Order: sequence, then C-alpha cells, then structure tokens
Amino acid sequence: MTSEQAYFFTVALINLVLAFSGTRIKDPEGKQRSILFFILAFAANFLSWFIYVFDIGVTLKIISVLLSSVFIWGMVVFSYKRCECSLPVAFISAIFLINCVALSYFTYAEQLYNALHVSALFVPLAFCMMGYLFLKIKQHRNPSDIILAYACFFMAVIVASRSLLLKLSPELFSATVISSQIIWPAFSVISGVFALLSYTEEVQFKLQQESNTDQLTGLANRRSMDRTLNKEWARADRHQRPLALMMLDVDFFKNYNDQYGHQAGDDCLKAVAQCLLSSCQRAGELAVRYGGEEFLLILPETDITAAKALSKKICASIAELEIPHHSSPQGVITLSSGIAVVSDHNYQNIDELLRAADSALYQAKQNGRNQTQIAQKITFNKPILF
Repeated sequence: MTSEQAYFFTVALINLVLAFSGTRIKDPEGKQRSILFFILAFAANFLSWFIYVFDIGVTLKIISVLLSSVFIWGMVVFSYKRCECSLPVAFISAIFLINCVALSYFTYAEQLYNALHVSALFVPLAFCMMGYLFLKIKQHRNPSDIILAYACFFMAVIVASRSLLLKLSPELFSATVISSQIIWPAFSVISGVFALLSYTEEVQFKLQQESNTDQLTGLANRRSMDRTLNKEWARADRHQRPLALMMLDVDFFKNYNDQYGHQAGDDCLKAVAQCLLSSCQRAGELAVRYGGEEFLLILPETDITAAKALSKKICASIAELEIPHHSSPQGVITLSSGIAVVSDHNYQNIDELLRAADSALYQAKQNGRNQTQIAQKITFNKPILF
C-alpha cells in the first residue's frame, strides 16, 4: 500500500468510526429522529474516501463524488432534524440533485477544476445552512453546538477561498493542495465529534435540571434553594445589601384536594407556580417549591417595601386566575405569605431567616389568611393549619 493509499484508508477509517459511534447515541425523547442521518452521512463519507484506496476509473470517481455530496447534504438534513426545524424537502432535494448532476458531469469529462468550482458553490451553501441552524435556530444550544457551527462557517470560507485562489493564482493554489488534505479530515473529526458531544451535553443538562427542579411545578427544588440561598446570603453579608425571603402557602389546600381531587390540586399548584415564575424577573431571584403547597421566593437586594409590593402583586395575580374554591371565604384560590428581610445583621444565619419567614407565614394564616405578614424576630412552634 502506497503512502497515498494509506492516507485515504486512514481518513476513511476515521469516518467509519464516527458513523459507528453514532449508533451508540439515542435521539432525545420527544424530539425528531436525527442521529440516523448523521450515521448515513458519515457512512457515505467513509465509502467516498475508501474507494480511493484502490486504483479507480471514471465510474468509481463519479460514485465517490456522489457519496461526498450525500455526506454534505446528509449533514444538512441531520442539522435540520437536530435543531427541530421543518425540513424543506423540495428545496434540499433540488439542490442535492443539481449538485450531483454537475459534479458527475465534470468528473466524467475529467474537468476537475470545474468540479472544484461546483463544490465551491454548493458546499459553502450547505455549511452555512448548518452553521446558521446550530448557532441561531437550535434551542438550548450547548458549547458543542457552537463549535460545530463555527467549524462549518470556517469550512465554507476555506472551500470558497480555494476556488477563488484557483482563478486568481493557480501556482499558489497548487501549493495549498497538501493543506486541504489535512483540513477535510480535520473537519470530519470536528463535526463528527462535536455533533455527538452535543447529545451528551444535552443529556447532562437535562439530568442537572431534573436534579434541581421540582418535577410537578418546574420550580427550583430544595437542593437548588440551598445552593442559591447560601450564595445570596454571603453576597448580602459581604456587600451589606438586603435579602428578602417570601414564603407563600395556598390557603385551605387540603380542603381543595378533598373537594376537587388530587389532579385538580396538581393543576392548581402548577398555575400558582407559573405566577411565581413570572414574578421573578431580576437576576438572582428564584422561585422554589418549598414543600407540598408551600413556596419560597428568594429576592436579593429587596427591602421590606419592595417585598410587600411584590407579595401584593402575586396575590392579585392568583386571584385573577379565578380558580374556584368553595371552602375559601373568597370563593377562589388565595395565598398567604410571610416575609423576612435581612438587614443590619438582624439574623445570624440562614436557618434563622427561614424560620422567621415561616413564622410570618404562620401569623398570616392565623390572622385569617389571604394576607401578608412581615417577620418579627421571634420563634415559636406552629400547629398544622389546613
């Protein structure tokens, strides 16, 4: 085997490994089937390089360039599917067929420079489409998506530049042939590896999100609350800024569950959670499902006045939902809330602050519910109220 054949075999093997690696990946649940097109694209690229391991004639050269087109446009289809976009089948099919016909003709006529110019038209178009989809369209982009997008833009510039270089300076073009033999395999590795890593990063993000999120309401859970509260407590102490905790409870929720059923109760909690999420607009604010029908808002740099105004706004928003509740004096779902604010070292630690907010909530419920109370520095054992 000559050194040139060894080169083609090595590049082909790289693409085969990437195609096989794709078989170990599963599409995310509920999303379009995309990994199949990745596998097909890299399998085609493997064959297009592997053919050149042998002494080939015009026919096999045509097959090789067609397979390379399958790789390029297969990756475009993969990108549309991966980015959850509707595939423009007619447009992609038409461009793919024109690309194949033009490459086949110039390869058959042994006009390799014209074939290069054809590639310089279609390949940058395909790569720019891929880069745009991953950089601008795909939701929840991860670092691998961004790297893949910029790799596509880079290759689009390289392919177009080489065609332009062939026209302007054939001598310089000849000197860049070796570099192109390095760039294409490198692109295969980068695009393949980071496309596959994107799936892994998506799974990792989902697992991290699930470990920090309450599954029913979508709010932060106690684990996320502890981390955020520790960070904001330290920041408030360091910069001498206020930190407010607002603890909220759905009034007469046990009666609501008994009367309307647990599914209605879950729907009620979800509706309350959405109101709380929409109320957290500033950086650092966090809405937490504290437990059962209790919720907690962490409000950095918020004083008593601002916290009371926000509580009033939230309670009004819940009332506007008009969720019927015949056991409530108001006839609809309402909230009680308790507020505790860190200011001038009035609380010694986070646990004391949480107890103060909880005590204020208890006082609001004792005083008739559907109201807000501000914490005083007292502690007591609260009975269970329903």
